[in-house]
Amino acid sequence: MDGSSPPTSTNSGVDNSAPDASSKLSPSGISSWAKNLKIPHSLSVSQDDSQTANAGKSTFARFTSGFGRRLSPKSPPTNDSSEGVSPRAQPGFIGTVTKGLVDSSKNAVKAVQVKARHVVSQNKRRYQEGGFDLDMTYITENIIAMGFPAGDKSSGFFGYVEGFYRNHMEEVIKFFETHHKGKYKVYNLCSERLYDASLFEGKVASFPFDDHNCPPIQLIISFCQSAYSWLKEDIENVVVVHCKAGMARTGLMISSLLLYLKFFPTAEESIDYYNQKRCVDGKGLVLPSQIRYVKYFERILTHFNGVNQPGRRCMLRGFRLHHCPYWIRPSIAVSDHNGLASFCITVFHASL
Repeated sequence: MDGSSPPTSTNSGVDNSAPDASSKLSPSGISSWAKNLKIPHSLSVSQDDSQTANAGKSTFARFTSGFGRRLSPKSPPTNDSSEGVSPRAQPGFIGTVTKGLVDSSKNAVKAVQVKARHVVSQNKRRYQEGGFDLDMTYITENIIAMGFPAGDKSSGFFGYVEGFYRNHMEEVIKFFETHHKGKYKVYNLCSERLYDASLFEGKVASFPFDDHNCPPIQLIISFCQSAYSWLKEDIENVVVVHCKAGMARTGLMISSLLLYLKFFPTAEESIDYYNQKRCVDGKGLVLPSQIRYVKYFERILTHFNGVNQPGRRCMLRGFRLHHCPYWIRPSIAVSDHNGLASFCITVFHASL
């Protein structure tokens, strides 16, 4: 013994004495060292590597390939930082902003639409209960007046566009299906607007005549008979009458129906009741010619038991215009209800 300290050994158990230094640096020595080295599982080769792929590799090559896979810049990080932003956070944020903008736009359009509908309905009373806001009035518990139900393609282009500022068809259907399901019948007085009757389950009757005009007396009688037949079938049945605005033509027919059902004895009382119910200012049925036709119908009910009398030939001997504006040139056309004019007279102010 030369007195030197005994040689130490590594943690791996490999002998590091001087005589074995040359053998350690040999390929077989490196291979033996690599075999005895404890490699962490995270640094080892993935278990998904097949036996065939590793067959031609040495132990050192397999060891170093584990490092390459571990330290590759393309490999995903093992730990997600809590302070980092998730890759999905950005699209989610954009989606939230987009949804907010869309919702704001919808609310703005809805506000404009509501304002437009209120402007168009003018002095008419609206039904504003249970989330509904419709140009609609209960004249009685079983008689309803309303504006034209627009917004459906079956009404044509203009009828579809009018859905923006008039009663929308979907809302009207929802209302009746909610409050009068299976108990309502719609009466359309428009000659200029139609729609698919199947939207109201086929319960639609049409009694058309032109706006600002009067219907034939027989049309009033037929309307009243139809409405009465529907109402007497069930105590819960309701009739829904509308023209375009749901005011003048609707008022003429409903006032006549109130007379027919004996709600009132005179045309004046019936018209006044309708006007007060339908409009906040009591000005619903105001055209003199339409008021006169309600009075004609009252006379038929009173003197002829509701039966229309055959036409009689009459001679026009003269006419007089009261308070005629000076800036217009009035004219008078005498015609039948088919639009066939017998003659037309133009009146000059100099001859008045």
